[in-house]
Amino acid sequence: MRIIFVILVGSVLSILAFKYADQSLGDADIMASPTELSAQN
Repeated sequence: MRIIFVILVGSVLSILAFKYADQSLGDADIMASPTELSAQN
């Protein structure tokens, strides 16, 4: 059980680290709405 908890915490931290490295934390929504997608095209 402890190993699973460590893996979950590590995966969340790695995802946050990648988002921080891309400078995309909090700047954009995870899912774009259809109107936003059509406006970009």
